[in-house]
Amino acid sequence: MNELDQTLFLWLNLSPLAPAWVFQLARASSQYLPHWLLAATLAVALTGRPLWRGQAWRVLASVALASVAAYLLKRGFDHPRPFALGLGTQWLPHGASEGFPSSHASTAMAFAVSACLAPVRWPARLLVLGAALAVSWSRVALGLHFPSDVLMAWVVGTLCALGVQWLGARPARRWPCLRVSLPD
Repeated sequence: MNELDQTLFLWLNLSPLAPAWVFQLARASSQYLPHWLLAATLAVALTGRPLWRGQAWRVLASVALASVAAYLLKRGFDHPRPFALGLGTQWLPHGASEGFPSSHASTAMAFAVSACLAPVRWPARLLVLGAALAVSWSRVALGLHFPSDVLMAWVVGTLCALGVQWLGARPARRWPCLRVSLPD
């Protein structure tokens, strides 16, 4: 964390003068949007078209891997959250655990990158990228993370998604133990 990180945080963190709708958007993006995305993806994985099921499972695997990676990385960095340093306004209750990288932003970016690698049209890609950006922005806006926490999370999420997609596209050849037949 440096002066630029703190300056960007203070610029993006919602002030008490922010319109109520902006606060509600940030809160919904942080607390509810990740759950909605996972529920929709799980529904596709379980009941969607056969062509989409495999991709939905890879999206879920990407999210799970990003969650574990962010958790493990947090243990290696002594990087407090903004409110622990008395910076900005904290709009949601949260423990003073390590904040680098953001788990929410890691999983949101893993979701978006993995979903964007599916054979979907560009409006769907923009929608999932927009959702990942909304979740990421909300974590800073609500005073829970510095921008650097989110930027590192994007790297973690992207690498996890690319890794899962790469492995998922070649399980039979490279990783015979990953051969799984899912019922139609």
